[in-house]
Formats: sequence, C-alpha cells, structure tokens
Amino acid sequence: MAEESKFVEIAQEAASKALQAPLAIKRSASLLYEVTVNNVLIVTVDPKRPMRGTSAFQTDLCVFESKSIDIEIPRVVLEFKEGITTHDVLTYSAKARKHKQVYPYLRYGLIVSKEPSVPRRFFTHNESLDFFGALRDVEMSDLSEFFRKLILAEVDASKRLEAIAFEGLRPKLFRSEVMLDFK
Repeated sequence: MAEESKFVEIAQEAASKALQAPLAIKRSASLLYEVTVNNVLIVTVDPKRPMRGTSAFQTDLCVFESKSIDIEIPRVVLEFKEGITTHDVLTYSAKARKHKQVYPYLRYGLIVSKEPSVPRRFFTHNESLDFFGALRDVEMSDLSEFFRKLILAEVDASKRLEAIAFEGLRPKLFRSEVMLDFK
C-alpha cells in the first residue's frame, strides 16, 4: 500500500476525475469548528475564509460544493493515516463532531492504508465519524474506483442531510449500515 502522502494524491486524483462542477476537492483545507460572537455580538471569524489556528482545523482532503462565486460549503472530509490507534479514533471523532456543529451536513471519515480491516477499537470509540476505509489489501489498481464510489456516495449523503437541516425534508426512515465490502 502507498505511503500516506501518495495515498492522498491517489484519492485526490480519483475525486478530481469523478466530481463535476459545482463540486471540487481541495487538499489541506481548513474548516471551522466553532463560530462565536464577542461581547458586542460581532462574529469573531470569517465563515467564508476559515484559517487554521483561528477556530479552524486543517483537513487532508475536503470535497466542496460551490453555491455561488464566493460561497463554498464542505461536503466530505477524508483524513488519512497509515495506521490507527485508539487515540486517533478519539481525536478524529472529536474533530468530526466539532466540524459538524458548524456544518450539520458534513460527512467525515478516516482512510487507513496499513489496516486490513476496520479495527474493533473504531466501533468501540467512534462517536462522530461517518466512514472508515481499511485499505491495506486493496490493489493499487482498484484504489481510484474505491475513492470514486466512496466520495460520490458521501456527497449524496451530505446533500440529504442538508435537505433535512435546511429544506424541510422529513424522512420516514433513518438507518446506519456497516458494509463489509465496498465493491
């Protein structure tokens, strides 16, 4: 399996090919984890230009949708690790929860290159991550298709969440599914 940076490049290239405007993928984008007002009720950050270190965390890859010339909303975050620890699951789950407080339609997940399967500790400690890809045994030739399918499915899920949050969509069923194989 590829080292983390090469792995991110493969995912970014696959997403770039799969996504059509108004969707695009960016590397190292920062997303807000809070929007606050000061003691005279002025918003203390620019929600259109999040900056790491100013109420924003940096992400590895993020799919954005352009809503207008100066408004892009994040749809899907992919964080990449070679291996995964309990601390990583707790940390990224907490980051996902913070981001989702600002962007309730955001989908957030981990992609791990040196794990053969989703480890049990992920199920034990995860609270806010939406997906986890354990790709040690995935052939390099299959990675682009894996990322294409995953990203498009997560963009669709994000759009449904946006419709629920802001457009009055009232679903009759919610369910979460564990997939054993993405093919």
